Amino acid sequence: MGGAISNGVVGLTAVWAGMTAGASASTISNHGHLVFKLMMFGVPVALILLGTLIFFKKVTLDEKEHARIVDELERTWGKTLAEDDATAEVASEQAVTVMSPIDGQLVPLASVNDENFASGKMGAGFAIKPSDGRIYAPFDGKVKATFPTRHAVGLVADNGLSVLIHIGIDTVNMRGTGFVSYVEQDQVVKQGDLLIEFWQPALEKAGYDDTVMVVVTDTAVQPVSLNENGTVTHGDPILKIES
Repeated sequence: MGGAISNGVVGLTAVWAGMTAGASASTISNHGHLVFKLMMFGVPVALILLGTLIFFKKVTLDEKEHARIVDELERTWGKTLAEDDATAEVASEQAVTVMSPIDGQLVPLASVNDENFASGKMGAGFAIKPSDGRIYAPFDGKVKATFPTRHAVGLVADNGLSVLIHIGIDTVNMRGTGFVSYVEQDQVVKQGDLLIEFWQPALEKAGYDDTVMVVVTDTAVQPVSLNENGTVTHGDPILKIES
């Protein structure tokens, strides 16, 4: 298709510029030269500039707008994305154990330096001061929310339970620097699959708390704590959601 279009443009340009069979450099008028230069050089440059302008206007977000969008996703994803998943219909029929997604020191969620999480506004759950930079799936399920900044991931368990894993406090401002995501939205994952990797020195250098928060965003369920403090390894059981 690209070849056909480019050949058509070149053919039309040759006709408009008088560069047809039998034409020579001496027979092509100044007008023909101008037409050729405009079509072959002027128009492509104009299209490149236009495309660049549209890209920066429509795709590039400033930090304030970017933070607003991600914050909105974090606050609402559990109320919307889980509802369109068929597994949500059987949420009351199965129990789910939420494993630790990372190695580190387990701490109460209420002790973290973020009011939205500490107050329980984001949901019940737990927090971990990480000793490693790898986030693993805490149960079998599906990835239902990813973020451009790669600092968080939303999961829905096979029974419809919605969980948000958030790495650090105010790390949205890093705009993805120091984070690598290994999953995509709607990807099926098994407990223990690597989801995200982050570089702790990058967070420390930027001055951000690297505490990992894990919250159950379904307000209708009350998780039972299986482990409340101490050193944990990814895969250790932390919460149980009764059927």
